[in-house]
This record gives sequence, C-alpha cells and structure tokens, in this order.
Amino acid sequence: MPSLLRHFIGTAVVLLVICSHSGVPASGLPLQLQPAMYAHFIDVGQADCTLLEFPCGVILIDAGTQSDERTAGLITQLEHFFAGRPDLDETIDTVFITHSHIDHTRALREIAERFTIHNIIDNGHATHSGGADQRWIMAEAEAGRLGINIRHVSDAEVTTLPHRRGLTDAAIDPLNCGDCDPVIRILAASYDENPGWPSGDFENENNHSLVIRVDFEESSFLFSGDLQEQSIETLVEYYQGTDTLDIDIHQVGHHGSHNATTREFLEAMTPHAAIISMGYWEFGRQPDGSVLPFSTFRYGHPRAEIVELLEEEIPGYRSRRTIAMAARGSRDFVEYTVRKRVYATGWDGTIRVRATPTRDYRITVNHQGF
Repeated sequence: MPSLLRHFIGTAVVLLVICSHSGVPASGLPLQLQPAMYAHFIDVGQADCTLLEFPCGVILIDAGTQSDERTAGLITQLEHFFAGRPDLDETIDTVFITHSHIDHTRALREIAERFTIHNIIDNGHATHSGGADQRWIMAEAEAGRLGINIRHVSDAEVTTLPHRRGLTDAAIDPLNCGDCDPVIRILAASYDENPGWPSGDFENENNHSLVIRVDFEESSFLFSGDLQEQSIETLVEYYQGTDTLDIDIHQVGHHGSHNATTREFLEAMTPHAAIISMGYWEFGRQPDGSVLPFSTFRYGHPRAEIVELLEEEIPGYRSRRTIAMAARGSRDFVEYTVRKRVYATGWDGTIRVRATPTRDYRITVNHQGF
C-alpha cells in the first residue's frame, strides 16, 4: 500500500460540502434545529447498499455486498442502526433493487428474514445473477409468509405520464414525516421494447436499472444503479428541457466504471458532490498472481478517466485532498490525488451525507456505524 494512501485510511474527516444559506435559514430555524435526513453509503465492498434515514422512516437502495462475510457485517450494522433508532421498530419502509445483479441483491434475503420490509420496488427482472433472492421473496410473499408489497416498475409507466417529473406512488414514496415530507420518484426503469439501442445493449441488465431521485425539500439525490452509456443517452434526451435531472448529490453509476458516466449526464445533473460505491482496489488480486473474476481489481473500478471527468464537472473541493487508487484499465491501478468533492467507499469507507431541508450538507467519511 502506498505510504500516502495508508496515511488517510482510518482517519475520520468531516467536511462541510454546501452551506447555501447564510444567517438564519428560510425555515426560520437554526440548522441544528432543522429536521435532517442521512444518506449512509455503506462500505459493503465491490457492491451497492445505501440506507436513507429520515425522521420517520428508512429507505434502502440496493442490498448488495461483496461476499457472505460482508453480508453478515451488513446485518450487524443494520442491527446497530435500529438499536439507535428504536422508534423505527426494525422496519424498512421500502427497498429499491435497481437491477438483479448479485452485487445489488446478495444480502436481500438475509435482510428480509431479519427485519420488517413493507415494500420492495424493482424493475420486474429476476433472472440475472442476483435474481434468486428476489424470486424467493416473491414466492414467500405470494404464499402469505412475508407481508411485503412487491412492485415491479417498467419504463412505460414513467414515459406515459403527462409530465416529465418521474413516477411515484405510496409504495415508491411511503414517507411523510409531518414537519418534512421526502419526495421519492423513479425517473427510469426497465424497457419492454428496445428504444433503438444495439441488441447487446438492450440485453444488458445494467441498462434497465431503476433511476431514483430523492428530494428532501431543497436537498436532492440521484441514484442511477449500473446505468450505462446507451441508456444514459436515452435518459438525458427524455428529460432535456426540464430540471428533473438537476440534483446535488449523485451516486456514480456502475461503481465508477468507464461506461456509466458521461459529460452530458453530469451537465444535466450539475452535482455538488459524487459518491462511488466500490471495493478496495486490491480486492480480487491473489497471492499466486491469479485474479478473482468478479472483483474490484479485475474490473478496474473506479476508472481514473471517470474520476477526472467528475473533478472537471464538480465545482467545489474536499476539505482535505486524498491519495486514492484509480484504474487505467483492468488490473492496472495508479495513485490519483483527489481534490474535488468526489468520494468513494473503497477510499473513504462508509460515507454519511447529512442533508437539511434548506440544502445544507455535511459529509462524513470513514463513518463508524450509523
């Protein structure tokens, strides 16, 4: 491990990302008295799992982990979280599965068996590498053994609406906290018919990922699963001329892969900060020189060209630069100095974003627990 990189690992850092209001916020309440939401981008290795914590409930976006060992660790983390929030009664209001790859679903069954889930929203596909847990839950729900409402969403439900603001309903957006009302919308989902892509792109499950926008009054987040270039182009074209894609915090698609971030997408979003969910860079490299097939080292995540593009498009700086490892290709990593507000679970550990209704953010890296 390079000495500079070792220096930053294990160091907790708190950064004020945006404070767009000076003095007393428009709500009339000082920041410490405003309601807050927390987005916990959990370090689950080469996988995705984000917990959104609101004053009155919890949303989970994806339930992936890198391994069975990481799944056990995730369950323990969630138990500790709910122990600190006894008012939530160990209940997850909605779980979104962006698509049915195992790095987004590996822990789904264990979560369903351990905690109460009210709704599961997915893209209607359960035949890919992570579909087994989805099929098990559907069978259990149909048999009446799990009281879970399962909702499949297709892109036609989104694009046939009379507006271009996204799809929502009581399962997609189950929360109203009284003094704050989060708004959750699906902006894209699975395609029943090929919108004109090459056949290989249409058959790629990544391109059928749910795209989810979360608004906490003025604060905003976008989660794009593993959406790739072809579907990104379709998404940006559909929302052109609107502010639907314009958000503050973006979870970078496909773990920072070379094919899941475009300049046009970033220009539509104008993000103030970006979060990449991915594993430690050496995960997959074996002592005998072999490489595990489904691993950070094998995939080369995140790509240096994507980190560079993010830094070009994101205006503000981290309070402390970090030396990270980024890939020029599969199995080819180099040191990269990250100065802008680009964060990654593989560099920063679990990342917590605190947001207020008045668009004030605080990001904590290497966050311990919840």
